[in-house]
Amino acid sequence: MALAMDLDADDAAHADLAETRFVHLRHPGDSNLIHLSRRDPQLKALLLHLVGQGFLVYKFRNDDGAVTSFVHAKAAPRFWARHTQFGLREHDDVCYLLEKPAHAPARRLLVVFSSIPPVDQMYDAGFSARYLARNLSQAPKYMPWDTAILRIADLGGVVGAFYTDTLAQPDNEARVSALITRVMAELDIEPRHTVLYGASKGGSGALLHSLRTGLNAVCVEPILSDDYYVRRYRDSHFTCGVFPRDKRELFSAALATACPPARRLLIYSSQSPQLPYIRDIAMASAEGRNIAFIDVQNPAISDHPDVAPASLGLQVTLLNQLLCGVDVDPAQLDALRAANRS
Repeated sequence: MALAMDLDADDAAHADLAETRFVHLRHPGDSNLIHLSRRDPQLKALLLHLVGQGFLVYKFRNDDGAVTSFVHAKAAPRFWARHTQFGLREHDDVCYLLEKPAHAPARRLLVVFSSIPPVDQMYDAGFSARYLARNLSQAPKYMPWDTAILRIADLGGVVGAFYTDTLAQPDNEARVSALITRVMAELDIEPRHTVLYGASKGGSGALLHSLRTGLNAVCVEPILSDDYYVRRYRDSHFTCGVFPRDKRELFSAALATACPPARRLLIYSSQSPQLPYIRDIAMASAEGRNIAFIDVQNPAISDHPDVAPASLGLQVTLLNQLLCGVDVDPAQLDALRAANRS
C-alpha cells in the first residue's frame, strides 16, 4: 500500500488505508472538509470515517479543485514537530512546547492544557490553530520568575481529543500524563510546585489529569459532558463517533472513587450554560467534596466562552499561590467567593 494516496470523495469510504500515512482527498466545495461537514451530512460521515481510522486534517488547498489533506496519527506528531519553526517538541506521540526560565533553573512547573480556539480558527485545516491555542500567552510575566511552562498540544479527534482517549488513540490519556511526569523529572520539580491549568476543553484536560496524577490544578469551567454542544450546536466539537464514551460517563467514573489527593480549584459561573453539568457531575460526585468550587458572577458573562476572560485575575492569583506551594485555606476561599459575587 502506498505511503500517500490521492482519493476522490466518492472512493474514500471503500479505500484500503491500512498502511497509508497521508491521504489527499478531492471533494466538492470551496473550503476544507471540516468546514464543509458542518452543513453537509455526507461529507461529515466521510470525515468521521477517516478520523475513525486515525487520520487528522492538516492542510487544505484549492488550486484546481478542493483538496483536504490528512496525516495518520501514528505519523502526525513527528511530522508536525518537524515542519514547525516555533520550538514544538514531540515525545511518545505527544507534542508540546517547553519554555524554561531565562536566567536560572526551573523550580516550578505550570502545565497549560489548550482550550478550543476562537470560532474563526476552530475548523482551520492547520494543526497549530486547532490543537494548540496559546492560552495565558503572557504567563511568564505573571508567574514566579523560576517557573517553567509546559504547553501540551491536544493532537487528536477533529477539533481536539480533550486530552482523553479516542477510538483511534486509545492510550492518549496515559501518554499525556506520562509526559507531565517526564518533564517534572527532567527539570527536578517537586509535585507541590507543579500546577495543571486549563480553561474549557483545557479545563477538562487539567481536571482529568489531576485526578490521574494527584497534581494540583486550576480548572476554569471544564466541559464535563458532550450533551450541550451535541444538542445546541449539532455536535460542533465533533465528539459523536470519535470517542469511546461521552465525557459525562468519563468524568462521572473518574469522580466516583477516591483519587490521588491534590488541591483542585474549579472556577465556574452560574451564568453559564455549563452550570448544570458542573453541578450534577462534579459537585454531586464523591470526589466533589475534595474540589474547591468558585462561582464567578460578572456582568460580562453571558455564555461559557466568557468565563475564562472574566476570571483572569482570579486565575492568576490561584496559580501563583499554588506554584509557590501555598495552600488556599477555607477563609481565603470564602473571601474569593464573596469577591466574585455580583
